[in-house]
Amino acid sequence: MAVPQDNRFFQRGGFEGFTTYGLCQIVTSFEAYRGVHTFHPVRGEFFAVLDDPRKIDGDGARKKTSRGPKPADTSYLSLSVDSDGRTTVGADGAMLECANVKIDAGKSLWFHWAFSRFDWSPGNDFAVFEAYDGNGTQGSPVYRQLLTQSLDLEKTSQWYSDWRVCSWRPDTNFSGTLRWVVSNGLSTSTGLPRPGGAARPSALLIDCVEID
Repeated sequence: MAVPQDNRFFQRGGFEGFTTYGLCQIVTSFEAYRGVHTFHPVRGEFFAVLDDPRKIDGDGARKKTSRGPKPADTSYLSLSVDSDGRTTVGADGAMLECANVKIDAGKSLWFHWAFSRFDWSPGNDFAVFEAYDGNGTQGSPVYRQLLTQSLDLEKTSQWYSDWRVCSWRPDTNFSGTLRWVVSNGLSTSTGLPRPGGAARPSALLIDCVEID
């Protein structure tokens, strides 16, 4: 199969055809930091939001609750040198996956994404797109792209990136799993670790997942 044809714009109002880890939701709109911008769907009525920056306690850490999904473990991810010359390691976040995807050589995967940070720079939250060949997501992906990191936005005094388009064209036939990840990131050289990395998360928005 390709991406779910009857839900590639999340037009069914749910995650049918996809699998989620962590706090993920389908929405009709989403407010960036303190309402500085309101996101709307690129097409249709709905889009996906990975992680939920609103669910935090008074200290800016994730609320500890037995209800709802736990944050996804993103510790397998690291940015060897981030935009500030530091090393960033993943802590926790959210993931969206689509399995059993087939992309013929010469075809491209397209999707729209946006990112909104809600934290200060030592966190260096980030978002990536990955593609895993074969069954499952064990081992290294055949493709990984850093979409953005919060330090990139901070350097230009921005709290969010507007909708952008990402494409991937495999060199050979691809059959496997696609994954989108948003992660709290800890910079190892700042000397300001946050307990468990559990600080206010950033949000990754996804819409219009297509193969052309």
